[in-house]
Amino acid sequence: MLICFTSDLHGRLELFEQLTELLRAEGPDVLILGGDMHADAEPADTAAVQLAFVERDLGPRIDLWRELVPGLTVLALLGNHDLGCTAAALLRQQDADRLVLLDHRRVVERAGVRFLGLATTPPTPHWAKDFERLDEPGDELPREGGYVWDEAAGRLRPVSGAAHFGGLPTLADELRAVPAIAAPWIFVCHAPPADSKLDRLPHIDYPIGSRAVRKFIERSGPLCSLHGHVHESPEVTGAYVDRVGRTLCVNPGQTHERLHAVLFEADRPAKSLRHTVYA
Repeated sequence: MLICFTSDLHGRLELFEQLTELLRAEGPDVLILGGDMHADAEPADTAAVQLAFVERDLGPRIDLWRELVPGLTVLALLGNHDLGCTAAALLRQQDADRLVLLDHRRVVERAGVRFLGLATTPPTPHWAKDFERLDEPGDELPREGGYVWDEAAGRLRPVSGAAHFGGLPTLADELRAVPAIAAPWIFVCHAPPADSKLDRLPHIDYPIGSRAVRKFIERSGPLCSLHGHVHESPEVTGAYVDRVGRTLCVNPGQTHERLHAVLFEADRPAKSLRHTVYA
């Protein structure tokens, strides 16, 4: 089973066009979108912009991809720049053979390989907080808040850092609730593991990945884990792969101009891994 993985497209149509050409050329069985799919905007406009993108662009684009690559399944994960309202919009389009929204509450299986997703990340400076949590219990509550999507009111609602992060499970809590998964399985997680080659920003001399994600990978040992979020990291460290325990971890990175994606065979990811930019 040939898998194509990319992340952090942020609604940039030029990257989606390049992805279309990559799919046409390679013909993968599964495409995984690893979070931050939708465009950024000012808080007052973001919900309308992202919902319009799902309905008017992403949905028709998936139909085009499946015309170009018959049998293609898209596994999609949300990220911290994506609003909670887009989950409902994607679920309305969900079809087991066409589009599946990944999360940490259920395992998805394709051709004997299982997939688990985790959209949430540790706190960031970005204002959208639907998919941000404290990393581990006891972490300091951020002073700054932001906005979350209020489904009942149909609008964004401001939240303080203490109220938001103090009232939700941590990433560690979410991952502790994941049951054992039969091998082989692949972990799709927007946040990269802490203290790796995949979680570094320029001009910051400390890792910003998730400690909880690293510990989960160490104890559960997926075949490979696929990450995004810190899309500058490959340029900073010179690497888009690392090892955590026995698991091959991948963060292809991303730029505004040239699509960063990887392709690999599900039964031998380390030996078959290819990058669209890095040799």
